[in-house]
Amino acid sequence: MNTQQTQTRIITASLIMLMALLTALDSMAIDMYLPAMPDIASDFQISSGKVQQTLAIFLAGLAIGQGLYGPLLDRYGRRLPLLIGIVIFIIGSILSALAPNVEWMLAARFIQAIGASAGLVTPRAIVSDTCDLKDSARVFSLLMNAMMLGPILAPMLGGFVLGFGEWRVIFYIIAIIGGITLLWAWQQVPETLAIEKRTPLNLKAIAKTYGGQFTNRTFMCYAMASGFAMSGLFLYVGGSSFIFREHFALSATHFSYLFALNSAGLVIFGAVANRLLVKGLSARGLLMIGMAMHTGFALLLFILTQSMTLSIVPYALLLAGAISALGFVLGNVTALTMHYGGPQAGAVSAVMGVLQYLLPALMGYVVSLFAQSISVLPLAIGICGLMGILFIFASQDKTA
Repeated sequence: MNTQQTQTRIITASLIMLMALLTALDSMAIDMYLPAMPDIASDFQISSGKVQQTLAIFLAGLAIGQGLYGPLLDRYGRRLPLLIGIVIFIIGSILSALAPNVEWMLAARFIQAIGASAGLVTPRAIVSDTCDLKDSARVFSLLMNAMMLGPILAPMLGGFVLGFGEWRVIFYIIAIIGGITLLWAWQQVPETLAIEKRTPLNLKAIAKTYGGQFTNRTFMCYAMASGFAMSGLFLYVGGSSFIFREHFALSATHFSYLFALNSAGLVIFGAVANRLLVKGLSARGLLMIGMAMHTGFALLLFILTQSMTLSIVPYALLLAGAISALGFVLGNVTALTMHYGGPQAGAVSAVMGVLQYLLPALMGYVVSLFAQSISVLPLAIGICGLMGILFIFASQDKTA
């Protein structure tokens, strides 16, 4: 039995479930408080754009945090940095619940994101340690499907909490989920990086490792494509609450149901993608199909908002099509990016993670400067989709 087969057996169903929960910590910290964003704006007496900055700074924290964890994962292994990160996430969640003003909340959300980023970068490194391209694409697809239970359930839980309590309770619940995750990770997460494969923690070695990634054309193009795909997703996450609750006058509970349905669409498309991978369709082929659908639905929605008055049903359906199509994209672009990044999976995962969340943070901040309207959101998503497609073509990858 070869080493790859032995290592692949580490990726059990139980570990996939745990990695899905780890990867979903950031989405739960986002999606659970989405229905409460108008309530937070009212409580702090600030604009909707200012509240959206709590999302933008969270995404920036995720980007910076992954950059920090990359060298730590390659130096100290996968377990220790992950466990420390979960503790930081719990602290940030409690501080968010205690926030007396938006400035405090911005700082607390940044701390929360630094912790959550460990849950993003570590599972990717573990999968890269143990799987080849085909297996990793399937694992990432399964991981994405399981992870999307968070966006399905979290908004409904957030809306339910708002039915009897204030928005601060949401962050206490997130802290409790973090505690459960910490105990599970302590028991379950294996160490997949052998001591002899660990790299020294010094600036010269780190600069050499990261510099090699930034000069790797195929890797960087796929990483940028993943960043723009995530930008489209998080633009939807950040803007949909105000559009559906304020423009279309949905209640917090009804919005949470709508958000959950769109998340379910992502899961369904991800499941279909996994079946197609098993049947032999390439990861790159599925990625291109998904990006084309994502971009096409978004731009069609923008054109219709400019030419007619749309009711909530066609608007929600077209937006759901754009978001669901990312089920073909996210797992496959992650697998391709990690595959072409080289042997140091911690650094590779970190660079990809920085781009996956720095680009959405920048795009989210720019969009927050504009007045909320039903046309700005699909236009911004469509532009991100076009940029992602351009980078996929620029990768010059013809083999995957």
